Amino acid sequence: MSNIDLSSPAPRALFLGMAGNFSPPSLLALLDSGVEVCAVVLPARDHHAGQPPLRLMEKSAQARPMLPVLQSSLHNSIVTIAWKRDIPVWEVARMSDPETISLFSQYRPDVLCVACFSLYIPRAILTIPRLGCLNVHPSLLPANRGPDPLFWTFHDGHRETGVTIHMMDEGLDTGPIVAQEKITIPDGITYAQLEAECAALGGKLLAQSLWQLYHGAAALTSQNESKSSYLPMPADKDYVVVAAEWEARRVYNFIRGVASRGMPVTLITGEKSIQVMNAISYSLNDVESGANDEFIKVQCIDGWVLVK
Repeated sequence: MSNIDLSSPAPRALFLGMAGNFSPPSLLALLDSGVEVCAVVLPARDHHAGQPPLRLMEKSAQARPMLPVLQSSLHNSIVTIAWKRDIPVWEVARMSDPETISLFSQYRPDVLCVACFSLYIPRAILTIPRLGCLNVHPSLLPANRGPDPLFWTFHDGHRETGVTIHMMDEGLDTGPIVAQEKITIPDGITYAQLEAECAALGGKLLAQSLWQLYHGAAALTSQNESKSSYLPMPADKDYVVVAAEWEARRVYNFIRGVASRGMPVTLITGEKSIQVMNAISYSLNDVESGANDEFIKVQCIDGWVLVK
């Protein structure tokens, strides 16, 4: 670790992210704002007996997605972004291991920044940065805490969501809020489109928040626990919709939002069960162009949805 440069006057950050579309905008925003990103950290792709707690990734290594991600490519991954700037990239298998803690400590970061990371970050890591740890979360905290808030945004039929930058503590998305901004959800938007919008806004807010924290100008707001909610990773049952119990708009937007992830939505209509991968339109009145060989017309509480 003797090659670590500790002389930079800019804030020093360790960046934790994953392969996929959500992490790159945050890393790029930090770099573009002048933050010194001293290392990029990803969860290990494989877990097996005898595996070291962490390893330095060589430029010939190939990073592959570790969560369900859409339209991911290596050229815009955080790994390639880091390599192009000669930033070391580490894969970590055990965050609590003394070797991992020692490595993070030797970088002497001012802030640890997280934008989608699947491993639990223990207190021994959270206390390393002198200014604390910032997380990018795609919901309006304290609502929709948890690992996949965008799924539940579509599932519950929300008309708006947003991005929250918060300080990290030992809870799950429970730390004080540093910045927050709303996003309106239009009809028909897909998961990938909403994720991209949240990721871009999250990068902007993360860079702003880090510099405010660095200059002692960040205003922290405790989360209101009485308004909090935590939702887990979706299970198969969460992709099942009883059409007669949902509004047409909610059915349409849920299918449009999540079916593109590769998991079909199962519609229960009467005694039938239909697996659908796309929704074409919805109406609060009758649909003139009803069912045909290509589309299926499904009745909801207040209208109809055309699906296929």
